[in-house]
Amino acid sequence: MSAHPDSLATIFVSIASYRDSDGPNTLRDLFDKARHPERVCAGVLWQILPTEDDPAIYTRLPDLRAAQVRDRTIHVSDSLGACWARHRIQEEFYQNEDYYLQIDSHTRFDPEWDVQLIAMLHACPSPKPILSTHPNRFEPPDTRLAKGYPHLRAKKFNRDQILIPQGEYIALDARPPAPRPSAFVGGGLLFGPGSMVHEVPYDPRLYFHGEEITLSVRLWTHGYDLYSPNDIILYHDYTNKTRPRHWDDHKVDWTKLQKISVARLEHLLEIRPSTDPEVLQEIERFGLGQVRTLAEYEAYADVDLRRRVIGTRASDGRFPAHPPTNGPSVERQRLFTKIYLENQWGSGETRSGSGSMVQGTEEMRTALRDAMRLLGIRSVVDAGCGDLNWISLISEEWDLYLGFDVVRELIAHNRTLYGQRPNHFFNVADICQVRLPRADALLCRNTLTHLPNEEILQALRLFKRSECRHLIATTFPGVENEKNKIGQWHRTNLTAPPFSLPEPIMLLPDGKSRHERYLGIWRLAEW
Repeated sequence: MSAHPDSLATIFVSIASYRDSDGPNTLRDLFDKARHPERVCAGVLWQILPTEDDPAIYTRLPDLRAAQVRDRTIHVSDSLGACWARHRIQEEFYQNEDYYLQIDSHTRFDPEWDVQLIAMLHACPSPKPILSTHPNRFEPPDTRLAKGYPHLRAKKFNRDQILIPQGEYIALDARPPAPRPSAFVGGGLLFGPGSMVHEVPYDPRLYFHGEEITLSVRLWTHGYDLYSPNDIILYHDYTNKTRPRHWDDHKVDWTKLQKISVARLEHLLEIRPSTDPEVLQEIERFGLGQVRTLAEYEAYADVDLRRRVIGTRASDGRFPAHPPTNGPSVERQRLFTKIYLENQWGSGETRSGSGSMVQGTEEMRTALRDAMRLLGIRSVVDAGCGDLNWISLISEEWDLYLGFDVVRELIAHNRTLYGQRPNHFFNVADICQVRLPRADALLCRNTLTHLPNEEILQALRLFKRSECRHLIATTFPGVENEKNKIGQWHRTNLTAPPFSLPEPIMLLPDGKSRHERYLGIWRLAEW
């Protein structure tokens, strides 16, 4: 964040104005209400239709701080939508100010909004915080209606299957003591360090719907933490239903723009990959970050973007404190490496534990071999492969076996013992963070049973994205899932909440024990 004292920090304000005559009033209020207006600069893209709009409204602003307003006026026929306009403003007008604020062109401010926003941002317990929400409303010209402290939650998936955030209000007499953790951003109030402009620039090829969820994921995976303000700072005009929208003036072009935008969003969020060059233009520049994964975002936000599921936490808007960077992955790797190196599961035959011993898996191996032949499974991704003690007895029969494990020493061991097999390949991977490659089947035996439920959900979401035809995983029918800690073994029923997979197409008994353990087989396309 800013290296300057608060009173010296500069703020850049992005305003994309589409045929909005209230834009000059927004600018006037912006400067009038700031404690330090001399430290505020605005970048404005006026998009007008000269035959219907009065250009003088946008070009004659004598009472404003002209030197602090960087603007351009374009014909609406040259506009490609809101995200495109916000991208243009970042590219043309942002000059490395300390902070970046994005608002709509019909906005009003509370007094000293500038120092309030900076103070709130510094109150967030994060090195890279973002404040964002859907503001309270005002009625023109300046009637402010403070309904409460707005906080974003997941509302619904729209007809294009895009997740739409919605504001809820915390009562005025129940003001949060600090900015509240969030999983979503809103386009009408977005405030953060200026670094966000360079690290997560606005994607000009998104159109309208999908702007907020895509930007939420991109910011979060780049390491930014999201918060709702715990004070009322500004207001938005939601009342004007006659204000022209971009799609009103582009009745033919906007459908093409929206189609490309939806396909791009689906590719970015790993919902449906695209190979269309028009969809994928500069996709790396406007892609997800490398600090956190999409799976970690979905687990934190309690949503499944591909299956279009909104969990309880997402609908309530009650999000936990943000995890440390790469914390869960580091912890998993450290814990399971220690278990492997110290042989903590205590088997003299295999460091993968007694459940991987040859004698106890004989009947299961026969049943698995028969089921895979019946289903035409010739390639297998093994998620949590262990040391191959039991599966090596049947894996040579397949066309391809890909083994993945979080323990590096274990993968090195497997390469030494089985690397000479022409159909066997191994790699280090955290199944809660990495989308595994496509195969006829994804096998996950006795692995999810050592993970907390939240991390199991992350893994299942990534299994779905692998586009494997089948999932073969350990399950305990009839069991209610309980909470547990990482590394602790527990019975896991994949058809019960919070996982709620459909009933498997096959259940293969897996060992003789009082736990009634099975390998369930699911068609991944069916859930």
